[in-house]
Amino acid sequence: MQSSFLAWMFRMPLIKRWSLMFCVKPENIAEHSHQVAIVAHLLAVIKNKKFNGQINADKISTIAMYREASETRYGDIVSPTKYANKAIAREFKK
Repeated sequence: MQSSFLAWMFRMPLIKRWSLMFCVKPENIAEHSHQVAIVAHLLAVIKNKKFNGQINADKISTIAMYREASETRYGDIVSPTKYANKAIAREFKK
């Protein structure tokens, strides 16, 4: 069976983020996901080293990296629209 996963992931740089505030530079979901993954990884490492946490930093950063994956199929849809209806929100989370 052929997978289209990589095709969807390679679309990430093409999907522009919808910003709530003025942006100096437009951002796409690939850039945003990368930045989120870096911050998530660093926070997990800080938790582990400074606060005796036992968080898997690699897993956390991987989850963060793919958090916008659904946007490749539907575009960057604003949160009030995504979560206005429980059925729609459930579908986005799938």
